[in-house]
Amino acid sequence: MSESADGNSVAPLSKQPRRSVLILARILTALVSGAAAEGMLWIEGYPSWWAMDPNMGRITPEYQCDQDLGWSARAGSVVFSWPDRPGPIRVTNWSGGRRATSEQEQGQPNRPRVFFFGDSYIQGYGLADMDTLPWMVQKRHPEMEVANYGAGLYGTYQSYLAMAKRVHGPATVYYLFNGFHEGRNAAEPAFLRVMNRPPQGCFYPYPQPSGGELKPGRSQGEVVWFLSRHLRIVALVQEYKQIIESYWRVRNKRRTTEMLLVKMNELVSAQGGNFTVILFDLDPEERNHYRDFLRAQGINAVDCDRPEMKDTSLRQADRHPGGKLNALLAEWIEPVAATAPRTVSDTRDHR
Repeated sequence: MSESADGNSVAPLSKQPRRSVLILARILTALVSGAAAEGMLWIEGYPSWWAMDPNMGRITPEYQCDQDLGWSARAGSVVFSWPDRPGPIRVTNWSGGRRATSEQEQGQPNRPRVFFFGDSYIQGYGLADMDTLPWMVQKRHPEMEVANYGAGLYGTYQSYLAMAKRVHGPATVYYLFNGFHEGRNAAEPAFLRVMNRPPQGCFYPYPQPSGGELKPGRSQGEVVWFLSRHLRIVALVQEYKQIIESYWRVRNKRRTTEMLLVKMNELVSAQGGNFTVILFDLDPEERNHYRDFLRAQGINAVDCDRPEMKDTSLRQADRHPGGKLNALLAEWIEPVAATAPRTVSDTRDHR
């Protein structure tokens, strides 16, 4: 203690730390906080796409770039092998973006036609040709010509684009709808996120709602940043950036999907055909909503709300349908599949 001029005691002024010490302390505090946040994100398993396939974005041998659809099946035969699956799998594609539905390529225009559209469930991911749903329907109905236009990662929008490209004239047309197609239709971050930029000519198409219409959009994919692959905090920043950019599309994903289903029905009906939606993997709320929506719109539907859908023995390890589940599905859609396509005049009468 020291004494002032008036005789009072005063405390000595404390010595302030040097500026460099303060800066170092702040840096250390930020590093410790960042490390703690990184550790917490790691414990919580965030982000869920951290373990994403490093090849995501590259095109696999059974596909080719498509100027209208983004990608489609490449004609030819490819053999795949997986460590956790018994034996190799042969995937045979025909011309026109179709997976094989019989031993010999079909092309007889005078027979009634049955077209299948959808994602990898219809395409038959992980299955030999003969275990796919369209192959089974073709075998049950040799008097018909069955085409499989399913492709991996397709949603309602790409399936609609494929219909516009392939459906010409009367046909019985099926679209297998899964609840996660809503997100693909809205180009949500999980749909566009890739580890590699797709090849030149390949892209991710999506519709953009505008004034009650759907305008075409496309993306080359949102490549994961280099630092996002190593730091979860950076991944958090990138994810929220993508969430903000896609907010309006994702917010309207259900309305977008409804508009696409109506457009599908109108397209097929205008060609004199029958259109049917297969309600496959949906949660209870989604199933009830779309079941009621399709009924209100007068659109045919096959609702796969059955106990067998929860039987894991009928699924592959990644929940794709196995051959046995496809065999059951072939029976469930049989009453509709065997119906001859309507003529253009019949279609007008039933509107």
